[in-house]
Amino acid sequence: MKKKYHIVDFIILLVKVIPLPVILTTFFKVLGAILPAYQTIALADFIDIVTQIFQGEKTTSDVFMPLLFILICIIYEKLVPAIENVIHLSAENKLSVTLGEKIVQKRSCLKYQYIENKDMCDLIERVCTEPERRFLDGFLNIQNGIAFVIRIVSLLAIVIAYTPLEGMIILAVCIPLFYIAQKMGKKNYEMEKDAAKIKRKYHYLAEILTKREYVEERSLYHYSDFICSKFNQLFDQSYKVEAQIEKKRYMNMKSGSMFTIGIAVIIMTILLLAVQRGNMTLGIYIALVSTIFSLVQSMSWQLSSVMQEYARLKEYLKDFSEFFFLEEKEGACDEPADISNFLFQSLEFKNVSFRYPKTDHDILKNCSFYLSKNKSYAFVGSNGAGKTTITKLLMGLYDNYEGEILINGKNIRNYPYSELKAMISVVFQDFSKYAISIRHNISLGSAEKENEEKLRKVLKKVELMEIIDQLEKKENTSLGKLEEGSIDF
Repeated sequence: MKKKYHIVDFIILLVKVIPLPVILTTFFKVLGAILPAYQTIALADFIDIVTQIFQGEKTTSDVFMPLLFILICIIYEKLVPAIENVIHLSAENKLSVTLGEKIVQKRSCLKYQYIENKDMCDLIERVCTEPERRFLDGFLNIQNGIAFVIRIVSLLAIVIAYTPLEGMIILAVCIPLFYIAQKMGKKNYEMEKDAAKIKRKYHYLAEILTKREYVEERSLYHYSDFICSKFNQLFDQSYKVEAQIEKKRYMNMKSGSMFTIGIAVIIMTILLLAVQRGNMTLGIYIALVSTIFSLVQSMSWQLSSVMQEYARLKEYLKDFSEFFFLEEKEGACDEPADISNFLFQSLEFKNVSFRYPKTDHDILKNCSFYLSKNKSYAFVGSNGAGKTTITKLLMGLYDNYEGEILINGKNIRNYPYSELKAMISVVFQDFSKYAISIRHNISLGSAEKENEEKLRKVLKKVELMEIIDQLEKKENTSLGKLEEGSIDF
């Protein structure tokens, strides 16, 4: 998936993943776009025939065909949206599985440096937040755009057929509205990026205020009011940015609406003169008036919305492409290798120097030490001295260091990453505890190679076996509070 995504690539990807929903929704959109033109003609025929019936020129039976067609159009407009909703739900579920899997796979293979970079975290957050909805909404918007063009062309064809000059005037109005709407869409996405940065901050504060992991400290230190105040400030900032986006969007649409309505009133006045001269029937005039109002409404509201969403989709695809261009750690997604024959002898740092990306301060400078087997070591130092950094380098999370790191005399760069994973176990200060079974919490690092005997040996070693044997589900009991009968240690 490492490529630059454009609109065409985006459509091809959707056709591959959800071909049937793409075909069905496209068919409904195109058919729905053509119907208004035929409905206009049927309405004109219906009014003219009713007028002629009252004048004694037609019989009642002549009105059935145009009336039937109008009823079919109304039934279609009421029935199809419900069918489309079912199709959209199915498509979103399929996209969520397929696209979500690719994004999670990519995210899990990223180099660790991106996880500690603020700008990259913002990018990842934008791309990975409901991508299936962004893709589906983007595609539906493209379909709406195509349907809009078909609808405009078909309705304009009717107007031009009777009043060529007025039809060309309406067509000319579309050009500046297209340009303004697309420009606004691009600006809105940039503002949404600013709002997303703020949202990432207040979502984190929301977790502190609501998640049970923090409840003991919240109760002890009574910091909820302070965090809540910070949350409200950030929420207000985000709201102001989003309100500004909607305000500009509304003003853009409203200004276009007032302009096109003024033109529509002038055109309707001209057409009324044509009716008075006998150049146009009353049915055609009423149908054309309805058509012109429909065109005006579409150009002033739907056109702006479609073009802005299209511009927003293009900007999102730029972020999507940038995300998949991010470098991956070779072997990041590999399972830990089987190293049953490995025996640790020594660990050595030789003149290792390291600074974090986009900084000019060396955390480690010509750091050298030697650790041998059968001994325990402790690194003691102030905050920022490099204790955690040494662990990260040893784990292979960063490889942009100078010098050498050797395990059993072999440079860790020469070990496959799957072997390095299997050699090292780490318990961080902010360790992870998962709401899954006790068994999997222990064996998660080598879940594919579970060993019952080894598992029970570990449980005895940490003195949990006696407690676990008293549980109904034993080591299959879940931790946390998500499952019934779960437990916390």
